Amino acid sequence: MALNTTRSIIESKGRRRGGFPFLETGIALVVIVVLMALFFDRKNMPQQGSSRVAQIGGSSALEFDVLTVNPIIAKDFNLPYAAGVLINSAPTGAARRLIDLRRGDVIMQFNNVNIESANHFAFLMSNTKPGDNVTFVISRNSRNLTVTGKIPAETGIDIFGTTGIGVFTALVIIIITFTMLFMNLFNRTVCVTLGAVLMLVAGSALGFYRQSEAFDSIRMSPIFVLVGMSIFSIFLEDLKFFEYIAKRLLLVMRGEKLKIIMTLCILTAVASAFMNNISIMLIIVPITIYVARGLGFDPIPVVISEIISSAIGGNMTPVGDFSNMLIATTAGLTFLDFIMYMLPIGAIFMVVFLGYMWFFEFRYIKKSKLSGLEKAFLKKVEIELEEMPMDWPAIKRVLFVLGSVIVAFFILPIFKVHLAPIALGGGFILLAIENHKAKDVIRKISLMDILFFIALFLIVGGALYSGLLEIISNILSGLSMGNQVAFILLLMWFMAVFTSFMNAGPATAFFIPIIMSSGYADFTDVIWWALNLGSIAGSCACITGASAGIISQTLVEDLYPNRVDGKSREGLSFANYSRRGIPAALMFLVIASIYIVILSMLP
Repeated sequence: MALNTTRSIIESKGRRRGGFPFLETGIALVVIVVLMALFFDRKNMPQQGSSRVAQIGGSSALEFDVLTVNPIIAKDFNLPYAAGVLINSAPTGAARRLIDLRRGDVIMQFNNVNIESANHFAFLMSNTKPGDNVTFVISRNSRNLTVTGKIPAETGIDIFGTTGIGVFTALVIIIITFTMLFMNLFNRTVCVTLGAVLMLVAGSALGFYRQSEAFDSIRMSPIFVLVGMSIFSIFLEDLKFFEYIAKRLLLVMRGEKLKIIMTLCILTAVASAFMNNISIMLIIVPITIYVARGLGFDPIPVVISEIISSAIGGNMTPVGDFSNMLIATTAGLTFLDFIMYMLPIGAIFMVVFLGYMWFFEFRYIKKSKLSGLEKAFLKKVEIELEEMPMDWPAIKRVLFVLGSVIVAFFILPIFKVHLAPIALGGGFILLAIENHKAKDVIRKISLMDILFFIALFLIVGGALYSGLLEIISNILSGLSMGNQVAFILLLMWFMAVFTSFMNAGPATAFFIPIIMSSGYADFTDVIWWALNLGSIAGSCACITGASAGIISQTLVEDLYPNRVDGKSREGLSFANYSRRGIPAALMFLVIASIYIVILSMLP
């Protein structure tokens, strides 16, 4: 199915409510937010007193601001003698989780060498590199502790930037690949795989991308999370669990259209937070069209609302969307981190979006007594529910294992167990329990998606090692004028634009190395939330940005054709989606900008 944007705009019809009523207000609020960022960037304010920044050689993957311990400091911290360095500013975010060092700790030894001064410690740190194992002997609350860890290799990748021809070649390959992907000339996996092959051949011929570097670029952790959670989606889809829930809610609400529409959107968001959102849309869209025909309302605005709800819900947790899986496994963020920081803002987005759609679309759906046809439809749904062959023991087993996995997402990170083994282990435990279905379920796991993301990582690796991503990072740093909060806000807005055309997964894969190679890669979690929020906005703006957008468009074309009995009606086109999605995306970006500034101001 080729995506012909011009034809879609010409053929789009129907009511033109939606528009851009908040554009001027949004621009004004953005200006205010940027000014706030410029004046309240507390992280860039200099520390009081004489101190020395120590970091590993050639990278900011692990960075400390330390003071030489003098007799006064030794007395204040109950040290037996004046030696070592006091941590004035410790690493945060992922580095903080990987190596447990805190502000106020006194480092006595580094890799079995006694620390003499801040300059001595800085020298020792500069001789380490990403991937090294490090050992600290520290004094914390008058107790001596040994802290060990490994500096994450992928966060300190050296961007070689060999020659201008390498950068130019990588850029051309990326433009060609994503132009084909955007125009939907071929299957998306075919497009990206062809691009990956071109990148490998060009990189080897020009010397900027070796085979060993290509293999190092492939990230298996998010793919393992994707496979593990897909197993649960496949089981619940086969067991018709979500279809049963949706039809049951339809009967509970006695055919009240507005309540049904809002409930379908909320159900989509909640389900997408824990399941693959493409699988959720494969279930929800047919149900929506089925209900719309029975109750007599236009399904197109509802399906658009469900796609956007899916994007919002999928980004509330680290397992709802592949972009989140990538962010979480890169930065070491846990399920609880997403619940704490993304669930509240996601809930605000849902309230704002549903209010926006109600004001411009759904309030025109008048409440009235059910007609004879609508009553007959509800009776038909009731009969279908009674006749549905529900395997409740199997459903309970699946939900029990899924619930156990979610609990494990909260508990096991305390013991340094990350998302990938939990999700993959939970999925295969379920396959062991339901062994008679294992072969069928494994066959349904999308190998096309796995190959797509492997090829995508190969392309991103080529862009990284050619030096292209370093150039983009420098451009962002220049535009931010050295201000960290401004950099993060620019990153979020750029992410939204790129996501709207590239899709959330590819855009996230490209921006993560840009973050890593920037001077702002100090592992404050705020930058990851900004990346995630930009992904939500971009997914809402255009149907090409939503992970479930194209598949939903295909379903609508099959189940709700544009022409019936020689008469045309509004379909799910690029223009119809963007007419409703772009204003919502702008509102989300304004709200997200304020949220990011507030998070940046917190200690």
